Amino acid sequence: MIQRRHCLAALGALGASHLLPAFGQQDFPSKPIRLLVPFSAGGSPDLLARLIAAQAGKQMGQGMVVENRLGANGIVAAEAVARAAPDGYTLLVTTGSQAINPSIYKSLPYDTLADFAPVSLFSVAPALTLVVAPDSPIKTFKEFLEIARRPDGNVSFGSPGTGNTLHLAGELLNVMAGTRMLHVPYKGAAPALNAVMGKEVTACFLSTTAATMAVKAGQVRPLAVTSAKRMAGFPDVPTMAESGVPDMDYNGGWVGLFAPGKTPAPVVQKLSAEINRAMQEPQVKEKMLSWDSPPASYTPDEFGRFFRQEMDKFSRIVKLANVPMQ
Repeated sequence: MIQRRHCLAALGALGASHLLPAFGQQDFPSKPIRLLVPFSAGGSPDLLARLIAAQAGKQMGQGMVVENRLGANGIVAAEAVARAAPDGYTLLVTTGSQAINPSIYKSLPYDTLADFAPVSLFSVAPALTLVVAPDSPIKTFKEFLEIARRPDGNVSFGSPGTGNTLHLAGELLNVMAGTRMLHVPYKGAAPALNAVMGKEVTACFLSTTAATMAVKAGQVRPLAVTSAKRMAGFPDVPTMAESGVPDMDYNGGWVGLFAPGKTPAPVVQKLSAEINRAMQEPQVKEKMLSWDSPPASYTPDEFGRFFRQEMDKFSRIVKLANVPMQ
């Protein structure tokens, strides 16, 4: 009888321990949520994170604080989130670099699939834009190709480091078009853009959001876009496909939200619903569309499938471009 009472007590305690997280989940969120962004302020991930977080935080009655945690092509921020408590209060806003890193780093301090829970895909930009300085002697993409193909062309392109989507776009162009561009990595998209403006490098690829803002500000001149069709925001800028590189069809990258891998499903679903709701608010949606970053509104499962497809795609590009392992 004593043993039976002990067993019942143990089972009761076990049941209670399973109920405790559920009660906590019902109250989620009860404190501010941190969003770690692996890239510098002013880039597309940062801008989208701040825009969406402001609205989603208002909806949930708790602040969503954006923190820029730079380093190692997003690995520093990703590791911090992978090691964070799986309670929904520390999240990762990142880009295609999260899908690329397994293909270019010999080892990572986390498991890219097991240690992260896909929450929501913010947006998939239609294209990247190749830009040069406003007073560059190179006026068209065809001129750019001609010079970049010459052994003595001395054409270089900057990017926010090694292994990101902007870097791989340049390496893919080298393969597809036979160009000889030299890659110059910088510590962020803003320094890479400044390098183009200061003529430290010939060109760089910019995300849709960054390109829209930089072109409107007169900081750069666009030469071509990487999408199959011309972009609504740059109707006079040709595609690379129509300008001599028919196989160059490369989206402008994506921005999405991850939680630590063991975050309870109800918390993930709550975050996803609030993020998707925030992106449909007129002032948020209008701003995203003005950046050519249409809201994606994926469920966690849909984002998870998309992410695995991106990992496979970038694995093929890394091999094709012969990008060395780090």
